[in-house]
Amino acid sequence: MAIEHRWSERKPIEMEVALHYDPVGTIHGRTRDVSLEGMFVRTQGVELPVNAELEVIFVTRKNGKPREHHLPAYVVHGNSTGVGLMLRHIDYGDFYALRHMLSAA
Repeated sequence: MAIEHRWSERKPIEMEVALHYDPVGTIHGRTRDVSLEGMFVRTQGVELPVNAELEVIFVTRKNGKPREHHLPAYVVHGNSTGVGLMLRHIDYGDFYALRHMLSAA
């Protein structure tokens, strides 16, 4: 069983995301809550195994232009409603986009 360590508060943020998991492909979902370290994504009945490595993809807009972000993550827990994800190392641009989203919530 994976242990989840949170250093920052999760905020109730709902946004569309895509989860790319190689064995399955792309799964569309919606976040329930997000922090700088992770998020819970509602996956509408798609279950993923604990420790599965995947990529979270979401889009932000800056000056009206869309920017796609790719965050490496892994599954720490899941059930038929969704998955709890822990983010792995992310680049500064994606980190700041995530931080801006959290501060605006």
